[in-house]
Parts: sequence; C-alpha cells; structure tokens
Amino acid sequence: MTTQLSTDSGPQAGARTRTVRLPGGRTEPLKLFSARIALPVILLFFVIVFSALRPDTFATASNLTTVLSLQAVLTILCLGLLLPLIVGELDLSIAGNLGLSVILVTGLTSQSGWPLVPALVAAVGVSTLIGLVNGLLVTRIGINSFIVTIAMSALITGFIGGYTQGNVFYSNIPEGLVALGRGDFLGVPKPVVYAALVALLLWYLLSSTPLGRYFYAIGGSKDASRLSGVSVKNVTLLAFAGAGFLAGVAGIVQAGILGSGNPTVGSPFLLPAYAAAFLGATAVQPGVFNVWGTVLAVITVQVGTTGLVLLGAPFWIEPVFQGGALLIAVIAARWLKGEEI
Repeated sequence: MTTQLSTDSGPQAGARTRTVRLPGGRTEPLKLFSARIALPVILLFFVIVFSALRPDTFATASNLTTVLSLQAVLTILCLGLLLPLIVGELDLSIAGNLGLSVILVTGLTSQSGWPLVPALVAAVGVSTLIGLVNGLLVTRIGINSFIVTIAMSALITGFIGGYTQGNVFYSNIPEGLVALGRGDFLGVPKPVVYAALVALLLWYLLSSTPLGRYFYAIGGSKDASRLSGVSVKNVTLLAFAGAGFLAGVAGIVQAGILGSGNPTVGSPFLLPAYAAAFLGATAVQPGVFNVWGTVLAVITVQVGTTGLVLLGAPFWIEPVFQGGALLIAVIAARWLKGEEI
C-alpha cells in the first residue's frame, strides 16, 4: 500500500490529489482512506492504552464480555435507527419505543397475567405500529419527521407514565423472559448473538437486495428515485416500520437483561444511538450510514467510556464522551462531503 499523487480530472483540472494505492492496483483518495480506517485505529488505540494502564481489569475476557453485552441492546436499536436515516429521515421516538416495549412485555406478563409469547408479540407489534404511524404521518400527511417523532416520543412517555404510574415492574416477571436476556450460546452472551444476527440480516438486506438499493437511492435523491420508478412513500414507510420493529426487539432483550420494567429505561438510549449511527457513517463506507460502521462505532464508544471509568473518571463522563463523538461525527461527515466547516 503506497501513497502517491495523481491529477484530478474534475472541474479543477490540474489540481493534484493525494491518493492511496490499495491491494489489487486500485487507488483511493487519501481523505477517504483516512476516514475509512480512523475508527478502527481509534479502537485499537483505546485497547492498547487501557490494557497497558489497567491490565488486571480492562484486558480480561470478562471485561470484553461485559462490554459487548452492555452494548448489544444499543446495537440493535442503532441498526433500527439506520433505516430512517438512510432514507433521509429522523426518528426521535425510537428510544421511547424501546422503553414502551420493555414496559409492555413486563407489564402484560406480571400485571395482567398474559402468557409470555402473546406478550412478546404484542410488545413488538405495538412498537412496529408506532413506527408505521410515524411513517404514515411523514409520507401521507407530509409532516416533517422531526416534528412527528418528537411528538410521538412525548406521547409514548405519557402513556408509559399512565400505565406504570411511575412504578417499576419487578415482581412476577416470567423466567422465560429473563432467560431470553441472560445466559449464553456456546460461551457468547445471548444479547450479543441477537445483535450479531440482526446486523447480518440487515447488512444482507441493505447490500444485496433491491429494497436495500431503494433505501440508499431515496437517501441520495427522493426526486431522482421517484423518476426512476421507486415508490418513495412506501419504502420510507417501511423504513419507519422497520425502525419500530427493531426498537421493539431491543426492548424485549433489555427487559430480559434487567428482569424488570423501569418506566425510565428508554430515553437514555437516544443520544448514544444517534452518536453511534453518525460516527459509524464515517467508517467502513465513509459518508454512508452502514451496518458495520455502526457496530464498530458502538463498540469504540463503549470501550472508550469503559476504559475511562476504570481509570477513575467520574460518572458523567459517558454522556460527555457520547456527545463529543456525535459532534466529531457530524463534522467528519461534512468534511467528507467537501463542505466548509
């Protein structure tokens, strides 16, 4: 792999652009290559530094398992968030939707005596329905997605408060629900397995199916996609419904991990979800919301915060770290697009 200078044949002909020669004879602009490897390099840096500073606590198999387990739910939620982001929309209700799924599956089973399977179906079904309503309001009524989803988030918060009366559901939680979120498959924590399966399925959908190409085409230009025969409204509706579905799945996994239903569990996921999604868009496929970049971003942010905590950083370092990551991601995205900062 070498760095070389090449001549730009674009509008500013004669300008010299630094490129990187990749295996196979391909070349890539240095700026794009730097962005592609930046996040993996940062992750490697964190691992080396924190392992050296805290070898007895950070560089252990149990810490690795803990890091991955803690972020499995967030990973599933981030992957759901990718769908509306890819088509150029926002979903600010997705964290509240996760919280609603937690409350429904625990409340229906422990307070109303529902069997576990119907409660699981109801929780995911309601979360999907909320995503569908978001999509209908955006695509059919024409309301801005920011307004729709922030209003929906407030409605969800109100419903949770009314349903729980501020109480935590912790008694009579089915063992089957707890078993979904705890334990392992062949030594791998169950939540990590779920997140990996969701990531693989979504990666295949987005990279290898016509629907995935429609998602990215709409995000690039709604008008061009419409002129090409893509049903922009229907695909956008699917994006919101998919986000709701995965929020519901994430809520069930979270309920299984906690073994309880806390009415405040959802909202703290919103900032880290957006931070990871935007930071992930600077890696693997720079400038594009993508599955593996998002997964890498979730792990990188968690490794960073875990290492800082082990070094004795105060409790408030995590939101500061996440907020900083989001700002850096947005600035990097604009830089990749060649916009002035």
